Amino acid sequence: MMANIKEFFLMNIVIPVVDTIMGMKIKHWYKEINRLNSLSRDEITEWQNRKFRDLIRFAYEHTVYYKEVIDKSGYSIDDFTSTKDICRLPILTKEIIRQRYSDIIPDNIDKISHRKRSTGGSTGEPLHFIIDENTWGYVTAAKIYAWQTTGFHYGEPFLSFGSSSLFRVNKKNWLHDIYYKLRNAIALNGMNMEDSICRKYLEIARKKRVKYIYGYASSIYILASYVKKHNVKYKLNAVFTTSEVLTPEYRQMIEEAFDTKVMDCYGAHDGGITAFEIERGSYFVGYNTFCEVENPSEISTLYCSNLIDFAFPMLRYEVGDAVVMDNTTENTHYNGQIIKKIEGRSADIIRLKNGHVVTNPGFATLLRQFNIEAYQVLQSGDNNVCIKLKTTPDFKPEEEAKIIDTTKKYAGDDCEITIQYIDRFEPLENGKRRFIMSK
Repeated sequence: MMANIKEFFLMNIVIPVVDTIMGMKIKHWYKEINRLNSLSRDEITEWQNRKFRDLIRFAYEHTVYYKEVIDKSGYSIDDFTSTKDICRLPILTKEIIRQRYSDIIPDNIDKISHRKRSTGGSTGEPLHFIIDENTWGYVTAAKIYAWQTTGFHYGEPFLSFGSSSLFRVNKKNWLHDIYYKLRNAIALNGMNMEDSICRKYLEIARKKRVKYIYGYASSIYILASYVKKHNVKYKLNAVFTTSEVLTPEYRQMIEEAFDTKVMDCYGAHDGGITAFEIERGSYFVGYNTFCEVENPSEISTLYCSNLIDFAFPMLRYEVGDAVVMDNTTENTHYNGQIIKKIEGRSADIIRLKNGHVVTNPGFATLLRQFNIEAYQVLQSGDNNVCIKLKTTPDFKPEEEAKIIDTTKKYAGDDCEITIQYIDRFEPLENGKRRFIMSK
């Protein structure tokens, strides 16, 4: 009963205030998602077509990049009438974004609520972009809707394994912090998951009567392994994994340890895509995103077009992942696009002799705040970690000590941290570079 009251308070009082101040439109998108779920495939397609027409015309009129590529395409702006026409645009790669960043920003950006973001990506090389608060609102609303399908009430306590809150570079946003607290999100460090830390986290979960966990797949897997190893009894209503590939090994361990089901989330903030595994094996793609693959019947490169982000239009964006799309319409309550398989490398985990276990996503957040162009983390011995850096001209000598000190905080004081400066990284055969490599 109390959970229902708090959920009502958050949805009808807190969120509208957040929407008004930050322009996120969470409440609007929550209602819209519920409405769209009841529509036919043709009706959803037409909704996406309208969003696409509005966005492509805006991009043509307000950005240097899209005016240029459309003028060179041989088509006029009036020829782009539906999502089927997206293929007339060139692929938008990360390299193009790095080279043409300022040309993708609309000339009226000051009139659009937005936030600047960056991601380390699979190569460790930061990618800077801008995200419309409207998109952020959609992602938040989609998460609320997806979680509620498990019985979760918005405002119930949940453990949140992450890293961004630990290395916040910008000034704290008081509204965000209050909103986070009201949501009952218990933020925990997902980087270091040694036994003593796992025990502490379970104590917190019992004290707060937590029935849900959200966060890095690798971190939750290690926590589940601890539960199994020590025969701890702790049942959860649901686990929500994100940020990393959820391997069958991870899923089985988590479900058995907590006697629950896992809902995996696939997302790429740079591409504006969010997909939730509401049904096992079916990742329901958000209506705000139109997905393309080279071959729908096999594993193919994924291209995404965020149809509602006017702050930094990203059409035909090459996310960098390979997926298998499900083009059937045989789903009971969803007529949008579905991803049925996500390929990718399992998250690497560094296990040190001193007992510390360090997961990889946090390194991206940690190193992002320094003047670094690219990086790679290697476990070079039982208690040795080597961090390879390609720095920018603004890199200062004192940054090295800060990197070492912060890494030691999570890898242990007795961990030997070395820094190696290099001019370039050698890619793998698939063109990518490993971000983290364990012993």
